[in-house]
Amino acid sequence: MEKRNDTRRLVLYALFVALIFLLGLTPLGYIYLPIAAITTVHIPVIVGSYINGPKGGLFLGFFFGLTSLIQCFMTPDATAAIVLGTATGFGLYNLFLIFVVIFLPRILTGLFSGLVYKALAKRTKDIVSMGVAAFVGSMTNTVFYLGGLYIFAFSQTAAAMGVSGENAGVALLRVLLGIVSLNGVLEAVGAVILSTAVGKALQAYLANR
Repeated sequence: MEKRNDTRRLVLYALFVALIFLLGLTPLGYIYLPIAAITTVHIPVIVGSYINGPKGGLFLGFFFGLTSLIQCFMTPDATAAIVLGTATGFGLYNLFLIFVVIFLPRILTGLFSGLVYKALAKRTKDIVSMGVAAFVGSMTNTVFYLGGLYIFAFSQTAAAMGVSGENAGVALLRVLLGIVSLNGVLEAVGAVILSTAVGKALQAYLANR
């Protein structure tokens, strides 16, 4: 029985990693709305944290970060220019930015969603635990990603956002908070709906196997 469980766990890990790459490296991972673009790449990470716990979420979060780094090379954008030093040249600090901006938010997404789900699972209904964990995980990704840009790459981010002047710090903070309140919240709501639906369906399937 233990060997069977280990095999099933490995199969699930492989499935989640494959889904992360499928969503992260194709247009399937992004839902474009008239007012925002919502990513769904973190859904397998969050659902994986339900099934495999915080350590599993952390592991899957690493692959989420890896797909984000690959995207920086495939479809360069403002974030890619900042973390890869396209204009200033690549140096040791860029390696640090890759970790705190690209990898850390994704890793913490899986870790925090797994911890929240584990903490709530025994105290409330499963659907509530999954929903709260999904919201926390999604917002973790948004807040730590934007926070990393603000704290560790302020000048580059301000330039990319077209912010300058004596009150650039306050102005950039307002811009980033606007992104969190609109794009971040919509993304989190989407994560709650999708992660809960997929998580419940997967739990029911595994319970009958």
